[in-house]
Parts: sequence; structure tokens; C-alpha cells
Amino acid sequence: MFAIRFDHPLKAQECLMAMLRIAGDEVIRIEDAAIVDKDSNGKIRLRQSKDVNAGQGATSGGLYGSLIGIIGGPIGMLAGGALGAAAGGLWGKLRDIGVDDEHMKDMGERILPGENLLFLLLHDIKRERFCREMKRFDGMLFESTADDAFDTELEECLAVEI
Repeated sequence: MFAIRFDHPLKAQECLMAMLRIAGDEVIRIEDAAIVDKDSNGKIRLRQSKDVNAGQGATSGGLYGSLIGIIGGPIGMLAGGALGAAAGGLWGKLRDIGVDDEHMKDMGERILPGENLLFLLLHDIKRERFCREMKRFDGMLFESTADDAFDTELEECLAVEI
């Protein structure tokens, strides 16, 4: 997992778009990605790429429950929809994949207003091509769970001005 700090609001988004592009080229495999922003008032905003929230879970659960309930007629459809929505809402609330939300919010408290963090949970990284892509962005490695050698390599890539 990498957290990369940027001092411009759009840099994290640009970097994420580049990561999605190179993931399509099989340079990396993205398990999770998120951007944490801190506005001028110090408010932290978390934008996840993969989490399902309770509302999304309830909507999809209600739809699937209604479809299954069609077999039971109008009453079965209503009951199936209600049960599906309840189950889907609970599932969405309890499910948190990838990087822990609370950890990302805590890291967001450590940056300055106007800065943001891009969290990337990556696998199967082709280091040379990944580093070449990261050279395009003026970021700073803020946190990492990679080995020290890879951290050093990534810090050097991020420090290069092109």
C-alpha cells in the first residue's frame, strides 16, 4: 500500500487516472484506490473507488429481493424487496474492502489544507514501468507498506522533475 501526498487538488486524480490506464496495460493490479482531500477549513473528504455503502447495498439488495419475490406474487415481491433491502443495507454497512477508512482519515489529519493523498493498494507491480509513470507526478511518498528498497526507488521516481 502506498500513500502519495500531492500539493494540488487535481494531482491525485490525475495520478489515479494514470494508474487505471497502466493497470489496463497490466503494469499493476489495483485492489483498492482512494483519495483523501483536506479543504481550506480542515475538513477531510474520503473518495473510495471500491467500497459499497449502505445505500448502494440496500438498493441492489432490494432489487434482487424483488426479483426473487416475483415468484411469490405481489406479496412475495414486497416481502422479498424489503428483506433484500435490509440485508443489502447491512452488508454494505459492514463491508469495507481495501485500505481501512479510519486509517485514511487519520492520515488526512496529518496533511495541510489544500493537499491530498492518493492511497493505492497494488499487486503484481512491474516496478520499472510503474516508476516511469510515477515520474510524471510531483508527489511525495507519505506512507508505504512496501520493502525499503522499493520505497527508496519510488521516492527517487517521485523526486525527478521532467
